[in-house]
Amino acid sequence: MSSYFSFFPNVYVGEGVSESEAYRYRLVKNIFRRVKVREDLDQYVTSFEAYSIRDIDTPSSLAYKAYQDSKLDWVILLVNNITDFYEQWPKNNEDLLKYTIENYAVEGAVHHYETNEAKDGDIIVTKQGIEVLDTFRTVMPDGSTLTAEQSRYPVTNYEHEVYKNELKRQIVIPTPTLVDLMIDEFEDQVAYEPHPELDDVNNKKTPLSIAARFVDIAGFVTASVSRQAAATSATTFDYGPSSTQSTTGSVGVATSDTSTTDTTTTTTTTDTTSNTQNTSSSSSSSSSSSSGSSGYGGGY
Repeated sequence: MSSYFSFFPNVYVGEGVSESEAYRYRLVKNIFRRVKVREDLDQYVTSFEAYSIRDIDTPSSLAYKAYQDSKLDWVILLVNNITDFYEQWPKNNEDLLKYTIENYAVEGAVHHYETNEAKDGDIIVTKQGIEVLDTFRTVMPDGSTLTAEQSRYPVTNYEHEVYKNELKRQIVIPTPTLVDLMIDEFEDQVAYEPHPELDDVNNKKTPLSIAARFVDIAGFVTASVSRQAAATSATTFDYGPSSTQSTTGSVGVATSDTSTTDTTTTTTTTDTTSNTQNTSSSSSSSSSSSSGSSGYGGGY
């Protein structure tokens, strides 16, 4: 039987992109595909078997024991929604004690308090095991107050971790019949939908764009002046020989070079010929003769 990632589709990713070489691609598994079990699946109790994990058990050993295939360990993890084996799989006693010592200053210190059961005859006034503060005291129906020891008990850091660890031991294992159905549906779910970017063997390839050359650049703008100078510069506009120059306010771009141009216009008719010379001196429009350079930035 195939392992978990063998069902995942492939995707081409760009690599080695620089200004002096063409785009290159590498074919890899698309590990970002994920399927989760339906939340109502646990109602089909006949399709699962309850199991309490032992210290010697691993997902692969349980898969081999249930299906004679250790590569089906992902089925057990998927059904129990275990995405982090190191945190969600129960620890043995030695590892649990080591974990507690590493995460708490004193493993025997009080983590929290829980209530003792308090009864008034056959009536339960306070249920056992409710997490409360140290100051909690049970008040009985007659108005009397129980002592601290009668009302609650301390739970140490180690006892707290033991309790959480025992909860992790309780899992379900799907029956072989259900596993066969899961594998078929899993392979269908992780596959790509029909798309123009798929090749003949359903490998996905998205053509790279110019932005890919700057995928590792946060974004920048280059100019021939400093940022402080650009923030206080002004841009002038020329609307022709008959108009006056107008100046805008401060802008955050580099200023353009100013040049003087002599323009001569000759107009000829059938009766007379007249030469008209108009000389104008103006600043170059920032929208038509701006000099400088700009940089690209961005990514996917």
